[in-house]
Amino acid sequence: MRLRHKIVFALVLLAGWLPARADIGLLLDAKPNVHLEVGNELTGAGHAGVYLSGVCTVTPVQLRLCKPGELGSVIQNYEDFKENEPYEWNAVPLSVYLYGVDDPRQRPLFGSPELRQVLQEQYRRTHLQPICTSERCIHDPRANWRDSVAAAFVREIYIFQVSTTPEQDEQFVREYNARANVNHYSGFANNCADFAKLVVNTYFPNSAHRNVLNDLGMTAPKAIARSFTHYAEHHPELELHVIRVEQLPGTYKRSSDTREGTEQLFRAKKWLLPIGLVAYQAVPVFAASYFLTGRFSPDHELRKHPSEEAALLTDQLAETQADGNKTGRRQLRKLLQQERERQLGDDQDWTRLRQRFDEVLQTAIADGVVSDRQELKDLFRELQARGRVCTDLEQQLWLEVESDGKLRRVGLSTDNVLGPNSDRRLGLQLLLARMDYLLDTQWKHRELFPEIQSDWQLLQQAEQFLAARGTQVIAAKQ
Repeated sequence: MRLRHKIVFALVLLAGWLPARADIGLLLDAKPNVHLEVGNELTGAGHAGVYLSGVCTVTPVQLRLCKPGELGSVIQNYEDFKENEPYEWNAVPLSVYLYGVDDPRQRPLFGSPELRQVLQEQYRRTHLQPICTSERCIHDPRANWRDSVAAAFVREIYIFQVSTTPEQDEQFVREYNARANVNHYSGFANNCADFAKLVVNTYFPNSAHRNVLNDLGMTAPKAIARSFTHYAEHHPELELHVIRVEQLPGTYKRSSDTREGTEQLFRAKKWLLPIGLVAYQAVPVFAASYFLTGRFSPDHELRKHPSEEAALLTDQLAETQADGNKTGRRQLRKLLQQERERQLGDDQDWTRLRQRFDEVLQTAIADGVVSDRQELKDLFRELQARGRVCTDLEQQLWLEVESDGKLRRVGLSTDNVLGPNSDRRLGLQLLLARMDYLLDTQWKHRELFPEIQSDWQLLQQAEQFLAARGTQVIAAKQ
């Protein structure tokens, strides 16, 4: 199953899910700035996994083909899931991996440690019971099964996605259900990137490989992402498109970009001097390797391949290269450029949106919804400090906050933030803080323009709800 638009996970576009071909996506996960391990701090490697749109789970260690309407799963390897058996891999539903929820419509609007812990425990009770009964699995905060839940709370995620066939999915399910799922993890020789490379190469042999020199002898996530992207670009019929799942606004520190070994040496200069003193002869070799083969920008690839429509146009353009139809090629190039601009927005689009938001914010301040812009920037931490996360019988997420002797309750997802049981004034504050964060994000980490427009529409809806109840908040300009 796939989305009509590139924004596979945007709740407002759920009606766009259409039955179509299967897909495989190589995940390149940024380095979270929480619970860092020594090796990850040295290399800046991040994490790798694989998204399979046609493969779903019976349990986290048993696969099946997806039914109509299911969104697929993410399969990945970690050092130690700390489950009853030392499993090599776990697979989790896509929406669980990204946001910790089974229903994508319940995706949280912001992320915090307390909220992520609630979602992790909810996942453990719902999905993990058969293989997680020991004390260390249940209570160890560093059990790696927890990293499979709500990953977008702590890191930005790129997915380099191409088309596959149902027959390839069937073969994969048979093979991985039959093979021994026993962990032999080694950070140097058998890590998460090695496992992701193995999965991707099961579908497309030799499509992903390591870069021995740039990664100092190990396999790194960015190397297999670069090699897989180059493979897909040489096979335009696979219709490569890149998805960026932005880290959720909230109280977690923003993640750091993934880097290969030599890239980390030259960008994180604290490591370059000691290595140069010990092995100064190797520095020129590392420099040549990095500048010649080690430079790869996920954001640059996103801008080239931002959507399924762009992928189709790229494929059509490749087919016309040898037919001598210059007029047709010019038209396709123009359509491709327009599609990229539609997805990315231009400077004027973003400037206008910021201006419109400033007008809405000033009106909200004048009407006492918030006191000033700084209150918005502090809101997520205030809610974390004063609020309590809870779920209802339908597993909807709520935040309860005591204010002026009253208990205020606000929904935490697009599905319930403006619901009849949600404090819509607090909901508007939450949406204002979210939009302020999104518009203040550095350009290479911000949402694509159709996504930010969806957030904008939700903010306008919140204003309209309050206006209907007599609150004097003027709707933004159309």
